[in-house]
Amino acid sequence: VYGPDLKIDRRIAMQILGILKTIPGASEYGLEQEADTPQLTIKIKREVAARYGINVSTIQSLIEKGVGAERISTLYEGAWRFGIVVRFPYEFRKSVEALKKLPVFSPLGKRVQLSTLADIEIVDGPTMIFRQEGQRAVTVRSNVRGRDQGSFAAELQRKVAKEVKIPEGHSLQYGGNYENLARVGKQLAVAIPATILIIFALLFGLFKNLRFVYIAMACIPLSLVGGMMALVLRGYYFNVSAGVGFISLFGIATMSGVLFVARTNQILRENFGLTITEAVEKAAQIQLRPMLMTILLALLGLIPATLATGVGSDVQRPLATVIVGGLTAALLLVLTVLPCLYVLLIEKKNHEGAIPSSSRADEAEGFHISAVEDDTETHRLLANHERNQTERKRNKGKKKR
Repeated sequence: VYGPDLKIDRRIAMQILGILKTIPGASEYGLEQEADTPQLTIKIKREVAARYGINVSTIQSLIEKGVGAERISTLYEGAWRFGIVVRFPYEFRKSVEALKKLPVFSPLGKRVQLSTLADIEIVDGPTMIFRQEGQRAVTVRSNVRGRDQGSFAAELQRKVAKEVKIPEGHSLQYGGNYENLARVGKQLAVAIPATILIIFALLFGLFKNLRFVYIAMACIPLSLVGGMMALVLRGYYFNVSAGVGFISLFGIATMSGVLFVARTNQILRENFGLTITEAVEKAAQIQLRPMLMTILLALLGLIPATLATGVGSDVQRPLATVIVGGLTAALLLVLTVLPCLYVLLIEKKNHEGAIPSSSRADEAEGFHISAVEDDTETHRLLANHERNQTERKRNKGKKKR
């Protein structure tokens, strides 16, 4: 709570603290600044002191040395040194009434009581005055347990805006870990989509085919499900380190999809006698061992970080949990879901590109690829597939003869 008047700041802070206590998840709450404490204030009457010819510095020196203390020498005792200070005896400074009777001498030798030259009283005042950005501040602090910081702060802001009236010249600011989360959350809202777009562009430049890109990028939602499930099972909430973990996870998971698609395409180009389904099965078998080695290496290496309890483990655990959960899901789903997806998309493309014909060549081959196909890589793969089918039919005809 910022503002020029500490009393108003503290009143607003106490209202916010009362609201904070009613919000689920709040714990260890309180005001950072302590309550007001009694303080002795001495306000010098400058006009009265001037009439007596007494300098303000003389009165200040009396209060400083008599009530406080003044070091006049040092006592040496072996290797130890002790300061020697002087001040008035306790009976002359034990109460406000005793201080009022302290004598102050004018240049003419006249004796004047301190109560005549100054107003002395005990008032309540702040023990410390905190400032932030050049303004006086009172801080309401709280830990959050059992829920995420984002929803907690949103509920608090909504209730404070509804129930607390902020006077002109005063303002509120929500800080701490929530401030960091809100700031980095805006950056992640740009970084994560940008990462996915960059991956999409690179894959399209590699395959020159949107269907192959879709198949390779299907690893992203598969790994996303695993990462979110891992956070839920461990009772963690989405935070900055978890967001960074998802960015890393997307790259690793997409690599597995790229390897699978590239291997399947290579098999279809090199083996004319295989159908798409057979090529997919063969690619899945070939990629099993490399994928296990790649994913298990990263997965097992991060398991100690998911169980860490030392300094900095609060940052490590969500990041490692996301990657371990996502890679586990990718390990189980990439070689089971991607082959099915490949068969569905490419065979669908095959059927869309097939046009029945009455020519003798068409009767021999069964179907042909449309001449207006704009997808060169798919065209090439499907042409190989047709050639394979034709060769099989011819071989069967020879055997029958």
